[in-house]
Amino acid sequence: MMNRWLIYLVSTLTLAVSAFPASAATPSDKGQQLFESKIEPVLVKYCYECHSKTGESIEGGLELDSPSGMLRGGDTGPMIKPHDMEHSSLLRMLRHEDGVSGMPPEEKLSDEVINAFEAWIKLGCPDTRKETGPTLKEQRYQEAQNHWAFVPPHKVAPPAVNQTEWPRDAVIDGFTLSAMEQKGVKPVEDASRLTLVRRVYFDLVGLPPTPEQIDAFLKDKSPDALAKLVDQLLASPQFGERWGRHWLDVVRFAESSGMEFNFTYPHAWPYRNYVIDSFNQDKPYDVFLREQIAGDLLPAQPHDSPQEIEARNIAPSMLSFGPKRHNSSGTEFRMDIVDDQINTVCRATLALTVSCARCHDHKFDPIPTADYYSLAGIFLSTEPMYGTIKQKYSNTPTDLLPLGENGPALHAAAEAYEKQLQEAEKKLTTQTAALKKAQDAQKLAASAHQKYEQLVATTVVDPKNPNALKGPSQADVDRKKAELEKADAQVTQLTTEVTTLKTKIAELKKNPAPRPQYAMTARDRKKPADTYIAVRGDFREKGDVVPRGFLSAIQIDNTPQIPAGHSGRLELAQWITSEQNPLTARVMVNRIWYHLFGRGLVPTVDNFGLIGKQPSHPELLDDLALKFMQEGWSTKRMIRQIVLSRTYQLSSTPDPTNLEIDPENHLLWRATPRRLEAEAIRDAILTVSGQLIIDRPNGSTVTPLGDKLARSIPLEKLQPPSNQRSVYLPVVRDYVPELFDLFDFPSPSLVSGTRAVTNVPAQALYLRNSQFITDQAQHAARRLLADKQLKDDVARVDLAMRRALGRTPTPEERTGALQLVQQVRQSSDPQSKTVEVDAWAAWFQTLFMTAEFRFLVDAR
Repeated sequence: MMNRWLIYLVSTLTLAVSAFPASAATPSDKGQQLFESKIEPVLVKYCYECHSKTGESIEGGLELDSPSGMLRGGDTGPMIKPHDMEHSSLLRMLRHEDGVSGMPPEEKLSDEVINAFEAWIKLGCPDTRKETGPTLKEQRYQEAQNHWAFVPPHKVAPPAVNQTEWPRDAVIDGFTLSAMEQKGVKPVEDASRLTLVRRVYFDLVGLPPTPEQIDAFLKDKSPDALAKLVDQLLASPQFGERWGRHWLDVVRFAESSGMEFNFTYPHAWPYRNYVIDSFNQDKPYDVFLREQIAGDLLPAQPHDSPQEIEARNIAPSMLSFGPKRHNSSGTEFRMDIVDDQINTVCRATLALTVSCARCHDHKFDPIPTADYYSLAGIFLSTEPMYGTIKQKYSNTPTDLLPLGENGPALHAAAEAYEKQLQEAEKKLTTQTAALKKAQDAQKLAASAHQKYEQLVATTVVDPKNPNALKGPSQADVDRKKAELEKADAQVTQLTTEVTTLKTKIAELKKNPAPRPQYAMTARDRKKPADTYIAVRGDFREKGDVVPRGFLSAIQIDNTPQIPAGHSGRLELAQWITSEQNPLTARVMVNRIWYHLFGRGLVPTVDNFGLIGKQPSHPELLDDLALKFMQEGWSTKRMIRQIVLSRTYQLSSTPDPTNLEIDPENHLLWRATPRRLEAEAIRDAILTVSGQLIIDRPNGSTVTPLGDKLARSIPLEKLQPPSNQRSVYLPVVRDYVPELFDLFDFPSPSLVSGTRAVTNVPAQALYLRNSQFITDQAQHAARRLLADKQLKDDVARVDLAMRRALGRTPTPEERTGALQLVQQVRQSSDPQSKTVEVDAWAAWFQTLFMTAEFRFLVDAR
């Protein structure tokens, strides 16, 4: 199947040399003479130096030494449009107009030359030069399609190795050992079982093993002891919490909008739970992706439960909780959302920076701008449903997805209730104003009536001339009385209505209609449509309309066709998860490898493009990707295979000879020491203190805050005290917990497949001085002191270290710990009731501050 780029290239060349326009194939004498006498000499003299194959460079991707290069334009698209001077940006550049780069940059050409270019464009841009083959940019695009990541993975038998007894997994260990032997590197010894149990617990469930769990593993001498432990941890609910958090990093999950006006997202949390549940269920990865891109469009199956259908509808939240400028609106607002969606979907699933093609063809990868806007058409045809309400700085609220069996009915009833309440309140406001107006009128009528009565009563009638009466008559008084009675009646009526409305509103507020829980989601717009290329990324400058579609560099058989009236999301999901897509399985396998080794087989986890790094073990990556697909896209099976390999089970002991050859451990001759993520550090502290709440919370603490600007909410409400696992803490953009911020929690506005690892003084100061650490050290001390089986301080020192570090102390460490405890006792007030707690809290805080607590390293 010829992909869209090749079609574009061939059609462009065809148009240039034959059928585009008629004058290009059979140019008029006038057009031909004009080009040869006026246009081509200017191009040679002023342009070829920077814009030709023989020049010093090709600035802006613009090649002007061939007909096809002239017509194709540069990185920002075509700059001439035959017969159309208004849309030929070349003329603006030649005139050195504002807002464009003047060409030539050094000097403006004469009016005579510029007029010649105008006449040439009017004539259809005839070009008498011969084609010299594809432009350099077109050649580069063709070559880029041969980049390893765009070539389908292929299976290669593991190479023969000298140490035939060493591999435990023929594929993983075979490829890694072969690479080591080729470079003269020898793998270090296996990690001790004590080291391994702590490593496996943190890697699979993100929590430290308890002393009892360590003992159970050490006592199991069966050859499959580790396999049994791995299976147990993979089946644990904590597995999904650990590995779900990895995915939440990738899709930039957050519970607020970020940006200048950072509004809370009270209904983002169901997606978090969906991800955790999906990993616990070992949902096939291809299904997992299809649900997040188009779960609302997947047809229901006869065996589907209501919970499964609801989960699929929650999954497209991924398209909705990205960062947004809610104070914006219109096309600009929608295009920024689309750009975020394209970036997230393509980097998360394909590890490609497709959004770089928004303003121009991708600088490095074979992704033309047309491809970007083919995807943009899909997402512009999709309505993200993120909620929010209409208020200051929030211009574009949307619907939400009601959850639960009765969710839609509850939502409809609540909406009807809100409408009834709003109408009653609106009517109350109107009638209250009318009542006040009527009361004012009543006062005026009463005053007028009284005045007229007084005037009539005091008026003396001249019997000689009764018609000479001046002032109001009795008839006037009667008329004023009638007006007063009418005003009285109106006030009485309005008073009754206002009282009735107040009673009704009070009753409504007393018995509000319950609302269901809600989630974000997405849905197709009513009129899906293709979109146009925004020239240089400016949506106001419209280029050609491009059909909705996918990346042209990735070819699969039977590419899904997008039916009319459909957004194309479902077809995009099918294309991404096709087993013929060379990237999807590789990218996920590489992510799994990264989280187990601290470095991906492809080090640039989120970028498999040309400026990404090459895989260290390409054949191994391909083999694992193929197996991943063949075994049902099972994340748990892939993790199990890797963890049970000998490569994973190596110690972290450095070897001087190996360090000389491979100082960064690219060959995997040892386990690289890895620092725990912020969440694992916090959860480990809470585990040691006995304060960790292992059960899942109901919802999120952001939900009761409502739709508000985060800056208007006190920090203690945005981040209330909690002993839940860290994955359940609210992720409010710009307001993450302090520990997260210090220990390199990734920006929830960016796709983050990796975590930075910094070592700064603020981290040590936090572990030494923060109230959280102090409180947890004291809880840990009380827990230790409450254990009546511990007969002396030595036993307490040992158990404290086993809980914190998973091992017993060395004699030197034990002596130092005992001295510390005694020193605190002696320096404390003898009358204090917390002397023992303070003494042992000092020991726990010391343990929390050690590098060994924060790193996965060999146990001593």
